[in-house]
Amino acid sequence: MPDIELKLLRDLIALAETTSLVKAAEARNVTHPAFGRRIRQLEQWAGTALVERNHQRSRLTADGRTLAIAAREVFQILAETRTVIQRADAPALRRVVIAAGRMLSHTILPDLVGEWGRAVPDLQWKVRTTSLDHGRRMLDEGEADLLLCHGDASRPADARDSACDVLRVGQDALIAVTGPLVSTWPRFRVPTDVTLPEVPYLAYADGMSLGQILRTHLDRLCVCSRLRCVYESDLADAIHAMVRRGAGLAWLPESLIRGDLQQGKLVRANQSSDDLPLDILLCRRRDAPVRRHLARVWSAVQVAGGT
Repeated sequence: MPDIELKLLRDLIALAETTSLVKAAEARNVTHPAFGRRIRQLEQWAGTALVERNHQRSRLTADGRTLAIAAREVFQILAETRTVIQRADAPALRRVVIAAGRMLSHTILPDLVGEWGRAVPDLQWKVRTTSLDHGRRMLDEGEADLLLCHGDASRPADARDSACDVLRVGQDALIAVTGPLVSTWPRFRVPTDVTLPEVPYLAYADGMSLGQILRTHLDRLCVCSRLRCVYESDLADAIHAMVRRGAGLAWLPESLIRGDLQQGKLVRANQSSDDLPLDILLCRRRDAPVRRHLARVWSAVQVAGGT
């Protein structure tokens, strides 16, 4: 059976509405003879008469009315499907997927997205919380458009991967903290001498950017042999909770514990001069496909002060 042309179904609907070959031909913007040939072509496809022809009217037969009803349903389905496709596709074309560490996702990222969203409205922001290593893989494999992570402020060149464009969008610091023993007196102190007793230490898992940065500086900050690891987690929030319970010493981001320090729920375990500066970095693949809305976001970040 040959395929049917949609224009023939449009012709049949026009004839059903006008009951006149002449008027239907005018509505379809074709000549009367051409319109008659197209109706006969449709009848050949259907294998039955579709029109009752007389001198006054050209009414549809029962089969013609059945086909006209089906034709209207076909076009309705197509129209609805087109609407669904457009609604589903438009956000996807303007979607920005950001891979970010779990802590950054709820401490830093909401303010950044709010600021960028005001500069580039009508975007759908999708946040994928992940570890640094997995976030890099997502960026490499095109599963994420952007990566938000911590970087070592003392070694910015290390963060600037040759395959990525990188902007610094904020600053933070790792602060050695512990629960208070009394008032502002720390329960534990950072061990800076081999003669000091061991201190219970709460560590970051290997895959975390905070852990990777901290490990490169830990020998300078303390006598590592006097740290006794009693807890390890890939969640800064989990380590934060354990420190507040008095479980040990940890280096936590200032953005996470600022309120605790102000309220005395946590206290410093060394001097503020020993804080470890952090950069908050936004990365994108340099060779990623050019997408206009992502370019606009990147420009907005630069205008907002990304360096």
